[in-house]
Amino acid sequence: MTLDVTDAILQRRAIRKYKPDPVPDELLREILAEARWAPSATNTQSTNVYVLSGRPFARFKAELKQYAESEVAPNPDFGPSPELPPALQARQQSLFQARMAFVAAEEAKLGIKPAEPPVNPTVAGAEIFGAPAALVLTFDKRVSDGYGCFDAGLFAMALCLAAQARGLGTCITGSNVRYPDLLRKILPGTENQKIVVLIAIGYPDPEAPINRFPRERIPVEEFVTFVR
Repeated sequence: MTLDVTDAILQRRAIRKYKPDPVPDELLREILAEARWAPSATNTQSTNVYVLSGRPFARFKAELKQYAESEVAPNPDFGPSPELPPALQARQQSLFQARMAFVAAEEAKLGIKPAEPPVNPTVAGAEIFGAPAALVLTFDKRVSDGYGCFDAGLFAMALCLAAQARGLGTCITGSNVRYPDLLRKILPGTENQKIVVLIAIGYPDPEAPINRFPRERIPVEEFVTFVR
């Protein structure tokens, strides 16, 4: 049974802890078949998708962890992002602080003590939240970054909503493609493609505090201007 699109939009959230249950290939195909109807510039349908699971996924995570532990400098296909404007930095920090406080409080209730010493976030992130699979979005290097990224973003949102409607969770991450050459060793035919994002996908762990912290969005008046 699928959700109404409004429910899917409002209920979707970044899932950062998954059950180990594998996602059937047929279900992934169904989601991708629906996501392919996302808009793209002049119907070019420039986004390619690689479904990563099993041994190749395990190999990628192991190498990603090694790079994180060795503090290898990232080399993403799109280069470093400029510093965020103060208002956006404030929203980002508000999210980080609220999430950290909620998770700490909930874990304390469960008797879970903080790791000593604290786990390096980039090392922990190499586990990709325990997701059984990931979807890697790419586009041909001959496509402009503007159009390629915009198309990939539209596709990613359609994909996440299609997954949400079927009881699956997702998390769109740019940090996990910060070493694109690791993925190129595993994903066939990506030598001439830019790697945009990796989307973790699987069945959410509903008990995990990281999946339950309260979310916020700014009011419409803060980002919309009506010009009449």
